[in-house]
Amino acid sequence: MLDFMQDWPAGSVLLLIVFIALGPAAAGIALGRRLRPMAELRREHDVVGFTFNVVGVIYAVMLGFVLTNIWGQYEHTDEVATLEGISLRNLHRNSYALPMTNQLAIRTALLAYTHAVVEDEWPALRRRHDSTLAQDAMQRVWQSYYAVQPTTAAQKLWLAESINTLNEIAKLRRVRILAAEQTVSWVLWIWLLTGGVMTCSFMYAFGVERYRSHLLMTASVTVLILMILYIIYALDNPFWGEPHITPDAFIRFLQVHPTPE
Repeated sequence: MLDFMQDWPAGSVLLLIVFIALGPAAAGIALGRRLRPMAELRREHDVVGFTFNVVGVIYAVMLGFVLTNIWGQYEHTDEVATLEGISLRNLHRNSYALPMTNQLAIRTALLAYTHAVVEDEWPALRRRHDSTLAQDAMQRVWQSYYAVQPTTAAQKLWLAESINTLNEIAKLRRVRILAAEQTVSWVLWIWLLTGGVMTCSFMYAFGVERYRSHLLMTASVTVLILMILYIIYALDNPFWGEPHITPDAFIRFLQVHPTPE
């Protein structure tokens, strides 16, 4: 829906939100003042204020619940991506304890998988799907371990530990991909948007004498709600927008181990 804003800087997004908020706020206030006299708006000020407080509190609780939940998911996905990168470094280190005939093939496969994640899968996650290139690279990592034939007890222990770590990486990758594919329910989005429209609409019914003051208050509430909704939308896919999760753990792995030797 708003994918065209993926590469926009935060300042541009804020300016767009302010622009979007000012138009309806100015038009709504002008229309409300034309349809209903100021004296009538003032008479109903207490009732409107009480109703606005009730609606505002309910909507604020709903917004806070969704934002807190989605921020927790964002932090969890960030942790998952970091652990996956760290686990790759552990596998690279453990490979030196395996038979010499398999070490180079394993490290080559690990580096190929990391390159595929950074260069192909991360951009694909922005579009909410995984990478076939990364999946094929992961399969080659498994094949490199299938070929290991340990000859000592120590090598058997290191191979078992490496297989456990590789299983953990596969699980972390799947969690990372699911985090990109899962979205906030459209039913919840309807509730959020409807609540936002209702909350902002109540601002038009207040009997504020000065037009500029009324416009400033209405636009401020609208901008705040739009900003929170945009943050929810941006965090719904943790791999695009601001903030977004970056493959720093994978990049650091490639910087420390640029070659398989």
